Formats: sequence, C-alpha cells, structure tokens
Amino acid sequence: MGGMKTLMAAAVALGLLSAPGTGTAADGHHGAVGATVDELVAIAKAMNPEIQVMALEAEAAAAKVEGAGSLMDPKIQVVYEDWPKNRTGGDLPSTSTSGLTKKFRVSQELPFWGKRDLKREIAEAGARKAAVLKRAVENDLVAKVKVAYAEYHQAHLAIDLARNLLGRMDTLAKLAGARYAQALGRQQDVTRATVEKAMLDSEIARMEAEKRKARARINRLLGRDLAAPLVEAPNPRPIPAREALDLAALTERAQSANPELLAQEATIDGAERSVALAEKSWYPDFEVGAGAVRRAGDITSYEAMVTMNVPLQWGLRNSDIGEAKAMAAAARHQRKARENELGNEVQDAYFSLEADRRVETLLRENSLPQAEIGFQAAAKAYELGRTEFLDVLMAEQQLWKTQIELLKVGLDQQMRVAEIEKLVGGEL
Repeated sequence: MGGMKTLMAAAVALGLLSAPGTGTAADGHHGAVGATVDELVAIAKAMNPEIQVMALEAEAAAAKVEGAGSLMDPKIQVVYEDWPKNRTGGDLPSTSTSGLTKKFRVSQELPFWGKRDLKREIAEAGARKAAVLKRAVENDLVAKVKVAYAEYHQAHLAIDLARNLLGRMDTLAKLAGARYAQALGRQQDVTRATVEKAMLDSEIARMEAEKRKARARINRLLGRDLAAPLVEAPNPRPIPAREALDLAALTERAQSANPELLAQEATIDGAERSVALAEKSWYPDFEVGAGAVRRAGDITSYEAMVTMNVPLQWGLRNSDIGEAKAMAAAARHQRKARENELGNEVQDAYFSLEADRRVETLLRENSLPQAEIGFQAAAKAYELGRTEFLDVLMAEQQLWKTQIELLKVGLDQQMRVAEIEKLVGGEL
C-alpha cells in the first residue's frame, strides 16, 4: 500500500511537470513550473530523493511489524538409537540399520505469554516513528521550498526595480548631457550619471546571478536539473493577517503536532515496551514437541516433550532491564527538552514576524513615499536648473535603499511564516 501511494504521488508530480502550457520536454524535467509555491511543494514531495528514501524506510519498518510477533520456525528431529558397532571390529557403527530404534520429533518454541505481543508493539512503534520521520523530512523540505521560492520572487522584484530606476537615470543622464551641451551644466554631472548607470547595471547583473542561484536551489529541492526553467512571474504567498495568528495557539500546536515530537513519542512508546519485554525475561520460555518411535519397521510408541529454560542469569537480566529503563527515561527527557525548545522557537519567530510587519508599515507608508517625492523633486529641480546633480544622485540612492529594504523585510516575513509552519507541522 505504501509503495502504491509513492507511485501515485510520483504520477501526480509528473502530471504537474507535463501540464499544458509549461513547455515540458519528453523527460518531464525541463518544463517551466512554479506558478505557485503549492505546485512546487507537491512536486518536491513526490520527486525529492531524500523523501523517496524516507518513504522506503517507512515501508520497510511497516513490513517488519507483521513478522515481529511471529513464532520461530518449528523443528524436525530424526534420532537413531541403539546403533550397534561393526562386528568385524573397530569402533565404527555397523553398516546395517536393521533393528535400530528410530525417533521422529516435531517441536515448537513458545515464548512466555505476552512476549510476542510486546515484540509486535515495539515494531509498531518503530513503524510509527519511521512514518513520522518521513513527515519531518517533508516538513523541513516544504519550508526550504517556500524560502527558496520567496528568494526567487524577491530577486525578480529587485531586478524590476533596478531596471525601472535605470530607465529614470538614463533620462537624467540624457538631460545632463543636453545641459552640458548648452553650457548649462557640468561635465561632472554627465560623468556621475554614467557611473551611476554602470553601478545599476552591475547591481542588475548581481541580482540576475542571485535569481539563477535561487532557481538552482528550487530545482535541487525538486530533484530537477539545476538549470531547468521556472515560471518567470512567481506568485508569492500572502502573509497571514496579524489577527489570524495567536502565539499561545501556535505554541500549543507546535508542542502537540510537530513531527519531531511525534517521532519522539513513538520512541518513548517503543522504549517503554522494551522495558516491559526485558522485565518479562524473568519468565521462562517453553518448547513443546511430539514424536513417534519406530522399531523393526513399525511404529511402536509415541512420545511428548516439554522443555523450559530456567532464567538464572540475574546479572544479564538486570543489565537488560537497566538499559531499557535508562533508554526510556532518556527518550522522555529528550521529548521534554525539545518541547521547551519549540516553545522558544515559535515565540522568537512570532515576534520577529511582528517586528517585520511594523518595519514594512513604516517603510511603505512613510519612508518610501518620502523617498519617491524627494527623488522626483530633485530631478525636477535639476531639470529647471535649481539644484545640483549630486542632490539628484543622493535622492536616487535613498530611494533605491528604501526599495531594497522594503523587499528585504518582505522576504523576512515569508521566511518567518515558513519557519512557524515548519515548527507547527503544517500550514497556518
């Protein structure tokens, strides 16, 4: 069943990769994907190699459950008794087998009551842990995809802003050249405009490289070729409203649904069953059997057998029980420690998100409008010959700095939301 689910997920991902309008090649790995982050997440879950490995490990752990509580294979024993020595002398047995007593036995080992159930429960705990660990890897992968997608979106926006500003600087450079030609301006103004345009060109080239790196990160997470194309108009996820996020509820959700904690709970369950199994080692196991005795070609009698081991190795059993109890206690302490860490991490991400919201509000409602007005005013004043070109450059650089800060705080919010979702183990 687990293998069928994996196959179906892969088929869904291939369907996304080959959907109409994506320009997909025959191998299903070269189409432009990424219209939304949800599309990338679905592909990553189905195609990422690490997820596939964890899925197979989970299937292996689940397959182990069925045989964990099974009985050992029965034994068949054939015994020859009263085999005389060779009459011609020596210690070798006679070559004749006539007159021998032949015994045929079938026996079965039977663990003490409850041991088989405990072994099965230990295996079930291991299977649950493997399944949750797969979820934990998926959870981490989804967060990485979301962050990489936000970086890809930011790179696109930054390039668009830089090109827009470059166009405006090109207009100013032409104006500076015209003013200089009419002896109304200075050569330094033309030089400064040319240098500033070159700096913007360099910044665009740097951001193009950042965009390619973000694309490569996304493709690596999706298990695609690093140069495979992505949609060139990324659609970022909306940030949840402040009213939709409650710190206490998020903390409670993280401490109850985080995959790491669920995996540790399965570890605790298995460790407690291991303690119970170790304590049952004081009780004996049995072996029962039955057989037939054959003499002179006829079955002359039957026999029955019951064997019981005697648990006298006190040191061995005390050692096993002590080890199992220590492992169970360690698992409980690890879970408690991780639960406390999760509370702190959720709190840090929540307050960082709130700080980013406030910074964005200040930038968008105050700093950015003022920087835009300042740049436009400086450009107009220079056109009318009322200010120096250096004032225009200072206003332009302030506008560019404010725009980049606004993009950065937007990326920070996307990263904080992805971090919170990773901690709580699901979408907000």
